[in-house]
Amino acid sequence: MKTGLMRLLGATMLLGPTPAMAQDLVTHAPEVAVGVLRHGANFHPLGSQLTFPTLPPGQVYEGMEEDGTTDVQLVYRTKMLPIRWALKPRLTAKVQVSTAGKTSFASLGAEWRQHAFKGRVYAQVGIGVTIHDGYRYLPNPFLPGLDSAEAWRRYEIYQTRTGFGSRVLFNPNAAIGVRIDRRWAVEATWEHFSHRQLFSDVNPGIDNVGIRLVRALGR
Repeated sequence: MKTGLMRLLGATMLLGPTPAMAQDLVTHAPEVAVGVLRHGANFHPLGSQLTFPTLPPGQVYEGMEEDGTTDVQLVYRTKMLPIRWALKPRLTAKVQVSTAGKTSFASLGAEWRQHAFKGRVYAQVGIGVTIHDGYRYLPNPFLPGLDSAEAWRRYEIYQTRTGFGSRVLFNPNAAIGVRIDRRWAVEATWEHFSHRQLFSDVNPGIDNVGIRLVRALGR
């Protein structure tokens, strides 16, 4: 009888992880991550519609001047904090650097995670406060009295950079993660930056989508 039970247990372990083993993939340890994101992806799930317009060559819509470039993102997350009234968040720090000389962002915030499929998949939402090194307002290339060199300099900025209307922005974000093991996970992520017209009427906002490789710290 004991031999039969041992064989059955061994077969079960070979066929797949037990619930306890699968649940063991859930980790609340601190994490670091590195990601590659499309800067200005024109994907905004909080908006009223989702569009991916294709523009004629040389034509740029306001707020889309920086679209289509690539960013590298570095992330640090604390361990899950046992603060029940705040739904057990993780505090986060992010730096998102443009590789094309466009706007870069630095954010502090919090994220909340919910696991599914016995810990192998998780959904995550977050909110943060961001500062950036880009433009609050773009220089006007059409002001009377500008010499041609200054007018062209301003026009190039006008065509290739975005004015965000504020140095401080908000960073709602979301991700779906697939855990490879207790150490490693891969995330598909969305990051948004705007200020909801709280600080000025200029608020084009920008959306970024990409992937992240996540490493849990500790033993």
